[in-house]
Amino acid sequence: DVYKRQVHGLIPPQTRVILVGDSEFGSVEVLKLLKKWHWQYVLRQKGCYLVKPKGKNNFQRLDSLVSKHDQSVWLPYCQLTAMHAYPVNILAYWKVGAKEPWLLATNCSSQKTTLRAYHLRMWIEEMFGDFKRNGFDLESTHLRHFLRLSRLTLAVVWLYVWLVAFGSKVIKSGKRRLVDRNDRRDYSIFRIGRNMVERCLTNDLPFQISYVPYP
Repeated sequence: DVYKRQVHGLIPPQTRVILVGDSEFGSVEVLKLLKKWHWQYVLRQKGCYLVKPKGKNNFQRLDSLVSKHDQSVWLPYCQLTAMHAYPVNILAYWKVGAKEPWLLATNCSSQKTTLRAYHLRMWIEEMFGDFKRNGFDLESTHLRHFLRLSRLTLAVVWLYVWLVAFGSKVIKSGKRRLVDRNDRRDYSIFRIGRNMVERCLTNDLPFQISYVPYP
């Protein structure tokens, strides 16, 4: 809650905001706070949560809404959880090739808007791993003070942008196989960049520092 309120304080009034996130951010308490701030949201929900569609008498599990790939169900004006009966719109969507469906609570007005917003989250999915144990492992710092955390984040962001730009160059130049599997890409662009830097340092090879991926 403290960090959410700090972020809220940094955003100018009247700014249009859509918060997109995983189920860790999807509690009813958070939804109430976002409504108070007049923010839109698209937040993933756990399959065990109960929902009551408009016009129905009984609650049902969210993970019962879709049962196969390429299936979607849009349910406006639902009640989320039997305990809170909080009014939301629900989108259940099972993307082809996905391991499990997206079960989304939102106050967006249409399925199209909801899907577009949540697809944007998928663009940065690799970054979450890069900032955790697959990369910088920021959680191991155990920093709590927001000023110290913000300074560390600034330094990490600069380094991250450089390594992503460098990793992009590695891929475009056909050298990815030197630091990743040849038959498929296992690593994120960040990891490819970092691995190549480590390889260059180990073998005393030159490399360039640039914050744009292509000249």
